[in-house]
Amino acid sequence: MPTPAPVRPRVGALALATSALLFAAFPLVRPFFPLDVFSPTLAEMASPLLASPSWLVAHLMLAAAFALLPVGLLAVCGAAAHGPAGPCAQRGVTLGIAGIGLVVPAVGVETFAMPVIGRLYLDGVSGIAPALAWIYRGPMTLVMLVGLLLLAIGAADLARAVWRSAALPRWGGVALAVGLALWLPLLPRPVRVVDGLLIGLGGVWLAWDIWRGASERGRTNEERPVGAGALRASRA
Repeated sequence: MPTPAPVRPRVGALALATSALLFAAFPLVRPFFPLDVFSPTLAEMASPLLASPSWLVAHLMLAAAFALLPVGLLAVCGAAAHGPAGPCAQRGVTLGIAGIGLVVPAVGVETFAMPVIGRLYLDGVSGIAPALAWIYRGPMTLVMLVGLLLLAIGAADLARAVWRSAALPRWGGVALAVGLALWLPLLPRPVRVVDGLLIGLGGVWLAWDIWRGASERGRTNEERPVGAGALRASRA
């Protein structure tokens, strides 16, 4: 008897596609500044951008992207976790969700705390200037990097499971995994734009196949893996 999918395929596909598109849009909306945590002028350079509406909007988008990503990864796991690829897919989604849990606190700080610091500095509270450097040099960055490492390993495992199972587009899994593995706030804007586009391409590609697979399964009323590729393979 087949293992039930962790989430409804269409719900997972919609979450994955939305998350991927938000990741793609984030570096296009986010304002960038030179991040030198040892610079005495960090607050002076960063505060106008931290207090801007575009910073808040971009990071709210990022928070939503990370909130939806676990549902999307569960949908990919549900499509790929069949046969010998099952343990790899399950390990990948476990590591990926654990990594997301460690990254989200840093996203919250950048979304809600840093704009307040920037606004206070612009309002003349100059004594708050060291707070930005202390935040970036503190444990937040270490925890975030550990989370990103777990997310990268988990995404790679999911990509391997997709490749072995052939239940979903193989290169879609590769694009998503590479994009998530290279998602790093320290990289320059052009790299992050390309990285976001990779996540968008891979996520939407996989989501479309999961959605089509659910539609085909609904029409045929067959209990098969949720990916359209898996349905095609089952009929061969």
